[in-house]
Amino acid sequence: MEEKLYSIGEVSKVANITIKALRHYDKISLFKPAYVDPKTKYRYYRDSQLYRLDIIKSLISIGTPLSQIKEIQETDNLDFVAFLKKQEDLITEKIASLLETQQSIREIREELQRQEYPFGEIIMMEKEDQPIIQTKVKNIGPATILNPSYSNLKKATKEEFRNNGYGSIIPFGYYEKVENISYSYLYTPAPLRKQISSLSSEAERAIIPKGKYVSIKVKSNTFKEYFQTLQKLITYVEEQELTVKSDIYETFSIGLYHKNEEYISEFSVRVAEAD
Repeated sequence: MEEKLYSIGEVSKVANITIKALRHYDKISLFKPAYVDPKTKYRYYRDSQLYRLDIIKSLISIGTPLSQIKEIQETDNLDFVAFLKKQEDLITEKIASLLETQQSIREIREELQRQEYPFGEIIMMEKEDQPIIQTKVKNIGPATILNPSYSNLKKATKEEFRNNGYGSIIPFGYYEKVENISYSYLYTPAPLRKQISSLSSEAERAIIPKGKYVSIKVKSNTFKEYFQTLQKLITYVEEQELTVKSDIYETFSIGLYHKNEEYISEFSVRVAEAD
């Protein structure tokens, strides 16, 4: 049975590729027509050739150079299969990187949305899982913490994360004064899908679980405002008789944490869903 021949225009439409590109592929011997009319010089392609064009387009879409595609097409099947497997692995890596970027953008968007919430007011919100890298600490609280504490946390992760946020974990309970607050952990967000290959013995993986959270924000340069805001959160949870499901997570920007400057801090505690 004789195969159907397609003109270059038909191939262009079927394969969604420009005629200019097809002519270029012919010129560099990457994808040549099955037949060229000696009189009209029109190019014609067989039906069985189109699958090769699909492969070429797929490889181009992930950035494979035309010269490399041409070279690998001239090898045997085993080499070609090995090459395609390598390209699959590259695609997997790119997908992971894109998903990581997507997560980073989502976190920035959510943070900007949270900044629209009024300061000092209780907010109920739903949060998704947030992987973190945390280090256990002792005798460190808002009144005693210094920026080097977070530098040490960064060193403990041994990796640079796109999200530069930091936070602390405060046991839920009553505190008489800010000096009584003692963090149990310091943490930094970790990319959701990134494989963390290297951690020091001081650091560990953890997750701030998804669920319903009671949150409040404070913009302050005094411990008085900071402490009053934290107390307001704790008092609200107790007065509403909410079932507490977590410690208090505090998040803030380390770049703004200085005794002479205002900084933004958000306190959140997970509570049970209403029946």
